[in-house]
Formats: sequence, C-alpha cells, structure tokens
Amino acid sequence: MDRNEREARRHQEDRALNKALIWVGVAIVLEFLLVLVNRYYINYNTSTESINRVLAIQAALVGLRWASLAALVVCVVWMLVQLSKNGNAVLPGVLAIAAGGLLLCSHVILNFRDAGLRMMFWMVPAWAALALVYYLYQREFFFSAVISGLGLLGLWFVRHASPLGLYTILVVVVLVLLTLGLFLLKKKDGLFQLGKGKARLLPAEANYSLIFLSFVVSLVVIALAAFVGGSMAYYLLYAMVAWLFALLVYYTVKMI
Repeated sequence: MDRNEREARRHQEDRALNKALIWVGVAIVLEFLLVLVNRYYINYNTSTESINRVLAIQAALVGLRWASLAALVVCVVWMLVQLSKNGNAVLPGVLAIAAGGLLLCSHVILNFRDAGLRMMFWMVPAWAALALVYYLYQREFFFSAVISGLGLLGLWFVRHASPLGLYTILVVVVLVLLTLGLFLLKKKDGLFQLGKGKARLLPAEANYSLIFLSFVVSLVVIALAAFVGGSMAYYLLYAMVAWLFALLVYYTVKMI
C-alpha cells in the first residue's frame, strides 16, 4: 500500500469515526431527555404544578409520536426514490432511522410508562453501539447484532405486553422481512440495487451463516417465551445477551 492509498484509507476511517461519534452524541442528548422524562413525567408528585407538567409532557410525547411517524413515512419514501435514481440515500436513510428511534421512544414511554422508560435507557446506548459497529467494525456483526437485538425486543414485549400480542407479532414480522432481505442480498453478493441506484451493504465475501443463525435463535427464544410463559422470557433475555457476547467475541477473534 503506497502513501496515497494510506492517506485515502486514513481519511475514510476518520469520516467513519466522525459519523459514528455524531450518533453517540445524539444518543447522549436523548439519554439526557429520558432522564428529564423520568424525573418530571414518571416520578412526579401530586402537586398541581407537577400534574400540569405531566400533562404537558404527555401532550408533547403524543405530538412527537405522530410527527415522528409522519417523518418516518416521508423519509422512507424519499430514501427509496433516491436509491432508485442514483443510490445516494444517506441523508434520508439517517433521518428515517432517527425518526424511527423517536417514534419507538415516544410510543413505548406512553404505553408502558416506567417499564418502557427503563427499556429505553438500555436501548439508546445500544443504538449508539450499533452505529459504532456499523461504521467501525464488521458489517456481518452489525446485521447479526440487529437481528439479535430484535430478538431481545421481542422477549421484552412478551414479558411486558402480551405473549402473542400485536407488539410481539410485529417484531417477528420485522425479523422475517429483514432476514428475507438479507437472503436476497446474499444472492447479489451484498450489493443492494433499486432501479439505477446501487449500494454495498455487505462485502462480496461476507459469511451469512451467523446472521441467519441469529435469526433462528431470535425466533426460537421468542416462540419459547410466548408459549411457555412470561417468566421464561426473563431468563431468555440473559441467554440472548450471552449470544450477543459470543458473537462479539467471535467477530473480534476473526479480525485478529
């Protein structure tokens, strides 16, 4: 590798690091807002001022939920149009992820209150960690972690919502669609194509075995928790965390 190639690679790594740090910064801000919500919306006292503040925060969360849903739809349509034209859909893709995150946060807090907020306290740092993995680590691990994370989310809904309710079914549908998309991506050697646009999501030599195995593991644990009982979901949550740790160790060793 000559000097120009090293410089180009260094600049590329710096850009990736800067993008990842932006997501980390956003996660820190969102975590701070969650702390405020916990203080003034969840753990409030019975004074008139406090109750009025709770009502104002609830109205803001409802407004945020609908605004982020509308923004998500617009950004997804925009992203698909951009991909079909020239493949450059970074901005709408980023905005769609941000809108989806805000939609999930507001909806879970409104519907699950204290338990939902506690889950968000964990999900936001996990979201930032996924951004670091996407930009700085192996893409194979990123998709394995996303699928395993959906498995964790499904287990949480089994435990705190309904074993066979709408939320659990929705997570399973997203899991199936994402895995199907990755299966189609495998046939095209990791190259996503829509119309004239192309975007490489995975290296051509990527190994999809653990990605698909993560799907099977996630589906199995959600099914076990749903049909055996909510108490099983509690222990399976730790099993999924152990699976994620095993994936991290494997991909780290693979890089050495």
